[in-house]
Amino acid sequence: MTNSYLIDSIANCNSLRSVNPTLKVIFAVSSLLVSLFSKTFVVPFLIAFIMSFVVIFAAKVPKTVYLKLLSIPFIFGIITFVMMTFLFGTEIYMSFDFFGITLNLLKDGFSLGLLTFFKMLGGVSCTLFLALTTPFTELFCILKKSKMPKNMLEIAMMMYRYIFMLMDETLSIENSQKTRLGYKNLKTSYHSLGLLAGSLFIKALDKGDVIYNSLNSRGYDGNLMFFGDISYPKTNSVVLIGIFELLLLSLNYIKIY
Repeated sequence: MTNSYLIDSIANCNSLRSVNPTLKVIFAVSSLLVSLFSKTFVVPFLIAFIMSFVVIFAAKVPKTVYLKLLSIPFIFGIITFVMMTFLFGTEIYMSFDFFGITLNLLKDGFSLGLLTFFKMLGGVSCTLFLALTTPFTELFCILKKSKMPKNMLEIAMMMYRYIFMLMDETLSIENSQKTRLGYKNLKTSYHSLGLLAGSLFIKALDKGDVIYNSLNSRGYDGNLMFFGDISYPKTNSVVLIGIFELLLLSLNYIKIY
C-alpha cells in the first residue's frame, strides 16, 4: 500500500519533474513498442539498462525503491525463462540428472525464454520510468489532449482518487487493529483481515455516496473539468528520440553469435 504513496510522491519531486511530460510519454511508449517487437534480446536489454540508468542517475530515484519495484516482475521473468527452457522446442541443448530425473535444456526454449525475459524487463523498465517521473495528473492531461473518450478518462480519474481514499481507510483500520493486538497470531490475523475487508466494503459505499453528493452540490452534470495545459515538446527533442529508437531497431538486423 505504501508503494503507491511512494511512487506518487517520487513522481512529483524527482529531478526530471520539469521535463516536458509529453516528451517522456513519447520516449517511454516508443521504447516500449521497440522492446515489444524486437527480434533479439539485445534490444530490450539495452532499453532496460538505459531506462534504469536514467531513473536512478538522471531522475535520482532511490536505488532501493527502484530495485524493489523491479524485483517482483524480475522473479516472475526468471520463472518464465526457466519453464520455457525446459518445455519449448525439440532440439536438446544440454541434459543432466536431477534426483534420478533426466532434465533436458531445449535450445529453442532457451532462446525464446531469453527473449521473453528481456522483453518483459524492458517493458517494465519503460513503465517504471514513466510512473516514477511523470505525475498522474499530467498523464490525464495528455490523455485528454490525445482525444481519449471522456467517459473512460473520468472513470480512470475517479478510480485513481478512490484508490488513495481506500488506502487511507485501510491504513487507519489496520493501525487501530494492530494497537489492539489484532495480528498477534495467525488466527487473529485471519479474523482481523476479514473485519478489515468488510469494513472497507461498507466505507467504500459510504465514501462513494458522499463524493457523488458533493459533486452534485457543485453542479456536476456528468462531465468532470480538467485543468492544466501541457505544451508540445520541442521538435529537435522528438527527432532525437526518433533517431535513438531507429538505432535500436537497426540492432535487430545485426546477428549476435
